Amino acid sequence: MIDEKKLKGRGRTLYLTVKASKFSNKEAAERAGFKENTYYTHVKKENLSYVILAKYGIAINHDFSIDYPEMDEYFPHNLNNNAKTPTEKEHIQLKDKYTKLLEAHKELQERYSDLQVKYFELLNKKDK
Repeated sequence: MIDEKKLKGRGRTLYLTVKASKFSNKEAAERAGFKENTYYTHVKKENLSYVILAKYGIAINHDFSIDYPEMDEYFPHNLNNNAKTPTEKEHIQLKDKYTKLLEAHKELQERYSDLQVKYFELLNKKDK
């Protein structure tokens, strides 16, 4: 059993983050490429290596650069912000949708322009 009060620094951050995650200590360690007993060694280290912390972060889908901004280089940007980054497929779909809307808008502008011409022609005929 770990005494949470005795943990400090990055080890404590790791411990609290894993505890709050949906993963058990063992699962988090294995997903990060470590054994469970190594996890316990890691959480006791106040100055746990950023590389090790990053491995856990990727394994449990947590961006530790929020806690430690100097770790920003270790995390892909899709973890770095909570907003979802569009995939290539989604980007293409949005581009196609935008293009179709733009074309429809252009067609409506042309039809509106034609109607304005007809309207003014009718007004001129009426005045004569």
